Amino acid sequence: MKQITPIVGISKIITLYEGIICGFDGVLTKGNGISSEALKALKKMSEAGKEVVLLSNSVLRVREMAEMLEDVNFDLRVLKAIITAGEIVHYKLKNTHQYGRKYYNLGTPMAEGVFAGSDYQKVDDLGKADFVFIGDLQSSKMDLDDYKSELQEALSLRLPLVCVGADVSKHMSGEVCLSAGAVAEQYAVMGGEIKTIGKPDKDILLYAKEAFSQNVSKILFVGDSFSSDVRSAALLQIDCVLISKGIHMHTLGEGYIPDVQKARQLAINYDAYPNYLISGFRW
Repeated sequence: MKQITPIVGISKIITLYEGIICGFDGVLTKGNGISSEALKALKKMSEAGKEVVLLSNSVLRVREMAEMLEDVNFDLRVLKAIITAGEIVHYKLKNTHQYGRKYYNLGTPMAEGVFAGSDYQKVDDLGKADFVFIGDLQSSKMDLDDYKSELQEALSLRLPLVCVGADVSKHMSGEVCLSAGAVAEQYAVMGGEIKTIGKPDKDILLYAKEAFSQNVSKILFVGDSFSSDVRSAALLQIDCVLISKGIHMHTLGEGYIPDVQKARQLAINYDAYPNYLISGFRW
């Protein structure tokens, strides 16, 4: 088994790397907003000459995420690139009509920015839809049972489901809650056709890797999910730091010192092994 080394700050290992691929939810976010401690770490890495690529399974478009960072006075010049699943889905949908043009949105209307500037049409009747879409869950529908009847109807109509990201859970408002991928996974279990776009898709990971300058070869992945982030690092064959106070906080603990033994057990369960474990993203 690969050794998992606990660290208290990213500065302890940063000299070993030239570039960083960094997640957003559970890494830069804390509670209801963006962590100033995490943004300070990004700035320090940039000042140390490290290139930083932000890679997120968020349904947000790149401009939307950039505006969120600007709203907390973060200097976007710190980042080499911002890549979101929402932006990639927008590009793919705009350039292909593989599933038709009429969609039924299972989730929040805020996720519909992926259709902006395209000729897709939202319908409110599953019987008129060509496919089902979900980018984020509605705040009033945070349980899989809330989607059961719509999924059953969509299945009877043999509609494919397009999902932004494959995450089944996410860290939000200090809690771990369901994410859009959980609904897609449930539809697949029921026998439905699904298409998820986001980490750990190999093509998206390579896109992130190509965002670095040609002289950057030693890259570190920072994320909070075994299934999305640690597995992504493994696919890219690069080292990984796992944030323990993210979506695995209930297992790994909420203290300043993460539980390495429990992290090893999760690594075995997921067959994905981080190199380092840190409670929160800090310098």
